[in-house]
Amino acid sequence: MKSKGRPYAPKLSRYTGLIEIVQGIFIDRELYRYLLNYFSDREIEKMFVSIRRPTSRYYVRVNTRKVDPYELYRRMIERGLKVHLDEHIREAIWFEVEGPNKIPSARKIVVADKYASESVYVGANLYAPGVVKARGVKKGDEVVIIAPTGEEVAYGIAEMSEDEIRKLRRGLAVRVLISRYRVPSLRELEEYKLGLIYDQSIAAQWVAHIVNPSYNEVIIDLNCAPGGKLTHISQLCSSTHVIGFDRSFPKIRDTVENVRRLSLESTTDVLLHDSRYVDIDFPRLVGKADKVIIDPPCTSIGVRPKLIDVKTMRDVEVASRYQEQFLRPACKLLKRGGRLVYSTCTITVLENENIVKKAVEIGLEVEYVDVPYAERGRSGDWIDYFVARFLPHVHDFSPGFFIASLIKKR
Repeated sequence: MKSKGRPYAPKLSRYTGLIEIVQGIFIDRELYRYLLNYFSDREIEKMFVSIRRPTSRYYVRVNTRKVDPYELYRRMIERGLKVHLDEHIREAIWFEVEGPNKIPSARKIVVADKYASESVYVGANLYAPGVVKARGVKKGDEVVIIAPTGEEVAYGIAEMSEDEIRKLRRGLAVRVLISRYRVPSLRELEEYKLGLIYDQSIAAQWVAHIVNPSYNEVIIDLNCAPGGKLTHISQLCSSTHVIGFDRSFPKIRDTVENVRRLSLESTTDVLLHDSRYVDIDFPRLVGKADKVIIDPPCTSIGVRPKLIDVKTMRDVEVASRYQEQFLRPACKLLKRGGRLVYSTCTITVLENENIVKKAVEIGLEVEYVDVPYAERGRSGDWIDYFVARFLPHVHDFSPGFFIASLIKKR
């Protein structure tokens, strides 16, 4: 391991005690010592190396309300795509991720910001808002796109000059020809536009199956954006009434668009509201929910690929305190015998098993999460047997993820 990384160091001036675990990925010493309670030194490094890469499988969910999974699978095969049916979830199909590829050299360089470079890394084109620097670039130039860390992520042809990028700040800046990794551009397919598919990791697809919607149930998603779990539940049971909340207007707008694209409006309601107070502001829902989902904001340490990131122990503690605030309203919404499903895309025990323990303290009981290949036994607690973990260095086909299920007995 190295101390503060050179290319990204100017961005880190407000942090102290950082360790660069792998290139571009920094955590503070307190978080590193915390992780050593659950992972070995070598395992921590392997985990963050895996996080820098995309998953080996790019998963999508087939919208079974519109098309049979095998029919869509056959159509993808006819298009020449390398696609496979998942072994466990009927509506899940996956595409092979190509790479790592060698990036050709070019005389001109374009620097992309963090988010743009992570998208370009897996084959997306680079658009003007994501360009940090394009010194001397003219339209038609061959260019290498690099991340803020200096890492080469793709090779392509400039569709705009430096002046056009700077002045317009919109439009296609570089058409990517070769990227470090490549996933299929499914959003450009007619099947995507028709609402036949929704891109969603296999770990996230397990959530709806653990919720297990059935006839005439009321199911509430307290953190519904951008609508993956919400629409999956609606898709699995057409008689279920699914209600989703989120406090962010842009996220709600995206969620509504996904609901419409998938043609699930008749069974799905999406509301702009801070769901920590939904029991107070929507008293008619108290005691009415058969199932509730909490997938709260988290440190997102399991999200991949990630070329640049900084996480501290304080980030984890703040996230954990925020996540805990959803438990009591969720419990109040549930009927007796109702189920709460809790999930995150992070790997810390403080945001996962510890939140489950808080739920037990307010009267919920943990039930076994039946995911065949799940990792268990990290927190050293009895809860380990019941919950499911996906770890990037163990499950190369998945991001880091956590799922727990609890029942309201009284």
